[in-house]
Amino acid sequence: MSTTTSYGPEGSPRLVTTAPDGRAEARQDASDAAVLTSRGSPEGRYLSGPGKPVCRQVTDLQGQRAEAAVKDKESQRAVERAERTDKERKENHRGGDRPWPLRWLIPLATLAEAVTAYVAMQVLVASLLLAYGLSALTALVGTGMACILANRRLNRLRVPRTARILEGVFVAVLTVLRYESMRVQGADLLTSAGAAALAALISALGLLGIEEIVVETRTFGVFLSTLWVSWKRWRRAVATAHLARIQSGLEVVAGELEQHFLDFLLRTDGLSLDEARRRAAAFTVTLTGRGA
Repeated sequence: MSTTTSYGPEGSPRLVTTAPDGRAEARQDASDAAVLTSRGSPEGRYLSGPGKPVCRQVTDLQGQRAEAAVKDKESQRAVERAERTDKERKENHRGGDRPWPLRWLIPLATLAEAVTAYVAMQVLVASLLLAYGLSALTALVGTGMACILANRRLNRLRVPRTARILEGVFVAVLTVLRYESMRVQGADLLTSAGAAALAALISALGLLGIEEIVVETRTFGVFLSTLWVSWKRWRRAVATAHLARIQSGLEVVAGELEQHFLDFLLRTDGLSLDEARRRAAAFTVTLTGRGA
């Protein structure tokens, strides 16, 4: 809080205190206040006459500025809290820093695994519904296995060699089943082998891709935290811009008030230009806090 000394309408000293939120509060003794509001003084005549509209406008803008300042400070504190939470989440995150939306590729990889598994199941079972169920179950087993291995890597644990062997056996068994399925459907040896090899490649890349995506990307919580920080920063920018617009409008109105009161003094009291300017400036500071 800062304190400055200016001079009142009658040339008497006045103490002007600037509050922490940027508003100026003019404090004067009882005799100065009586002089300012007296109808016999130029200030009193101006306030009760031609200065009513512009003074009312100043009062409205000061109220809006106070509300906007409160909202701006609240938004600043909200941004600080969101950034602190986001920083803590990122520091405690075990995986990589790739964006979370990459995880949408996991359902696509699971679907590809299910489609290729259906090729292996459709001729091995009599029921079409059972073939759909087995292919979906196979895809889920493969995805679950990849996620388990990824979780061990995130926990800084070594992936057992037996787990990698089991993963290879999983792909190999599905490849053999796909080959047999193609042969049963009447495809020649080369076509069956080529289709099975292609399906095996899709299956292997899908499992490895799921594992790497889980390891290298952020979690959904970190993703939401980042979005929340962006939202709070945008809200802070809006609040700050709103406060700046009100402050700018108040400055414009304060300038109009000072000029209007200066013209009033020159017309009605016959003061010298320097004296009128001094009193107009002091009057404007009293009402708006400008320059305090």
